[in-house]
Amino acid sequence: SHHFFQGQGQGSSSPSSTMSVGKVSVYTKSADAEEPRDRARLLAGAEDALFSAPSNEVRTDQDSLNEGEETSENWDGNDYLEEEHAEEDPEDDEAVYLSEAYRDWEKHYLRRLAMRIHRLLTAELDRSEEALFAIFVQYDANLDGRVRGDEAKQLLKAIEDVAPGSLAENSPMRKDGNISLVSLLRWYNKHTHQSSYTFGATTLLTGVLGSGMVGCDARLQGLDYLSLRKNVMGYRRIYSQLRELKEERLLSVVQDKESQNGLLETMPEYYRLLAAEFQGDMELLFELFCEVDESNNLLLEEREVEIMLRLMDTAATPEDLRRYIAEINLADGPLSFASLIDWWDQARTVPNSLVSEKGATLVASIKGRSYAATVAGMFGDTAVQKRWDQADAAGTLQALRQAYCRTLREVREYKAERDLRR
Repeated sequence: SHHFFQGQGQGSSSPSSTMSVGKVSVYTKSADAEEPRDRARLLAGAEDALFSAPSNEVRTDQDSLNEGEETSENWDGNDYLEEEHAEEDPEDDEAVYLSEAYRDWEKHYLRRLAMRIHRLLTAELDRSEEALFAIFVQYDANLDGRVRGDEAKQLLKAIEDVAPGSLAENSPMRKDGNISLVSLLRWYNKHTHQSSYTFGATTLLTGVLGSGMVGCDARLQGLDYLSLRKNVMGYRRIYSQLRELKEERLLSVVQDKESQNGLLETMPEYYRLLAAEFQGDMELLFELFCEVDESNNLLLEEREVEIMLRLMDTAATPEDLRRYIAEINLADGPLSFASLIDWWDQARTVPNSLVSEKGATLVASIKGRSYAATVAGMFGDTAVQKRWDQADAAGTLQALRQAYCRTLREVREYKAERDLRR
């Protein structure tokens, strides 16, 4: 994982998930700005009181109280005999001084997050897949993102009752006895393309669930705190697995074209896959990124980053460049394209970033440069296209193709993480 803002006007990311790309970074506010009251801050005072060593003043007071007293029954020579204390439940709010109101707020937050994950997940599905997802959710009795044990057996029985013989050739059940959403989608996809036995997912949905389907949002309302946490983690995992499945399908189509037409002729298809994910300023940033990527691996070393920054901000002073580099943070290694758009998206919206301070003039200058490059591309190759020819001549075109596939995954991961945090 990569790039978090450092130096002036920067912060750190949230805990990592299964994603490999750097998490959405957050600049810190100015010193006089009001800080959010998060859980760690609420507990900070209690932690200091519980775990800090007693001061000399406290020790002196304790010593004076103990003067002239006989040896306590807890002392045996120089050894102190510890009293046995009952093991505390880490989920007990009182053990860590959290109020019931705070726990209720957390449940409200987790419920909203669970609903957001559900909607992002369904946005990745077509109509048939959405019907299969509804079946999966209905048989996920505790909504932890796993259909297993009796849940899996009941789902298989329901499918067999509605579509007899549909499980004869293959089954959505995995070797571990569980049924995942991805295994259910793969199983259905085989039936629609390879099996002699076909049926519609919406027909299956109607037959399996009938009119007794209970909405996922309504069921979330009845979950307790721990069940909500399990739901968020389980369905976030499903969301990640589903994105990987979609990427695999998208790339397989382009790879088939590559086997027929050759890699150089197919590079525009790989670019189109990536460009389909672009939003906002991503297209113009990618053109600029490729222009300075002398190593042609879609990773920028510090020298290449400095060249890019000078092209972005032609009026940048040496101090400006140092501040840009500090905000981007290259301590973890070369700059990926996903990390660049992470920095750019936040730098435009956070008041104490240098990009935000320079304002619309800087953004307009970059867009004007991009427009000029686009016009030039009408009469010749763009920076992106030139890199394909250079890689082909250097014998590194396959490595560049792999870099495009990696960047596609990283950009999709970045967008998913960003949307979850909104």
